[in-house]
Amino acid sequence: MLCPRCHRRYPDDHRFCPHDGEKLVKGLDIRRIRSQPTEHVGTVIAGRYRVRGLIGSGAMAQVFLAEDTQGGAAVALKLLEPRFRREPKVKARFLIEAKAAATVVHPNLVEVLDIGLHEGSPYLVMELLLGESLRALLVRDKRLSPEAGVPVLLQVAAGLGAAHRAGIVHRDIKPANVFLVGEKGNAWAAKVVDFGFAKLYEHSGLTQAGVTVGTLEYMAPEQTISDPPDARTDVYGFGMLMYRVFSGKLPFRVAQGPGHAQTPMDEAMVLAHQLMTPPPPPGLGASPASRALEAVIMKCLRKLPENRYPSMEALSDDLGRIGRPGSLAADAPIALPDVYAAKTPYGEHAARFLYKQLGKVYGAAP
Repeated sequence: MLCPRCHRRYPDDHRFCPHDGEKLVKGLDIRRIRSQPTEHVGTVIAGRYRVRGLIGSGAMAQVFLAEDTQGGAAVALKLLEPRFRREPKVKARFLIEAKAAATVVHPNLVEVLDIGLHEGSPYLVMELLLGESLRALLVRDKRLSPEAGVPVLLQVAAGLGAAHRAGIVHRDIKPANVFLVGEKGNAWAAKVVDFGFAKLYEHSGLTQAGVTVGTLEYMAPEQTISDPPDARTDVYGFGMLMYRVFSGKLPFRVAQGPGHAQTPMDEAMVLAHQLMTPPPPPGLGASPASRALEAVIMKCLRKLPENRYPSMEALSDDLGRIGRPGSLAADAPIALPDVYAAKTPYGEHAARFLYKQLGKVYGAAP
């Protein structure tokens, strides 16, 4: 049974939501779910999923509100944009996203219900999430207090930890890829979404040298030069997420504003800073809890992966103890110089280029 207000689910013998008192329903009336008009309304995918509207679109794919004709449930249906449906590499990446998202089931990861091919093009069916993205919340409120933000981020870390244990690195941790389930401004669950840039260890050859994957402002140093990622790459992205959530800003941003046309050099400067410039502390305040939260953020954002948290579990342990007695792992001194060195020939070449953007010499003593 489902609460039509907060979207919590309960066993079939429940009649009212213990949280808000609403009468439970077996499922939402798809006619009452908001979506945008689309020319594809009425199209049936794989003989089963009838498109009812458009939920959103990205660079390479669209997400539709659809009805599962085998039971009538409302679902989210992800399809490649038509212009990419004949591109083998794009189709292969889409299928890897589908496999990545379907490999692990966790309450804080979007659930994949079905994967398949329709007229030679892959599709992905996911649970329909109702609420808003963390990005939308931050556009409205700019920043969150530790009391509001830490519980959300602990859920995100739990979902990412499960993905890492399954051999998946997300590589695009940012507010837009965290969905808050529930009423606007009163979420009860956080789910990590969009595994479009995910890296499965067994598919390590799909991303070629020279292909930078992720979102510039959230990229780890190793991502900026296309070095191999691991779980600590997501730790860095998580640190940037925390920086944005609690301070309302990011340390490195692409120059933008009225009259300014974004250029490749603007983007290169952000990548250069991610690779070698220590981020300034977010300036959260002088209280012991604020200083502890800053320490956790700054440990996540160390340039050398060995100096970051080794896992989401270790990060969560520190994050969950903020404001409580006892020392944090974030307080321990680092053992190695916090300088990232390229691991591949292409990485060496890319690093030299990025160092040049900041007027520095690659390989020189920091």
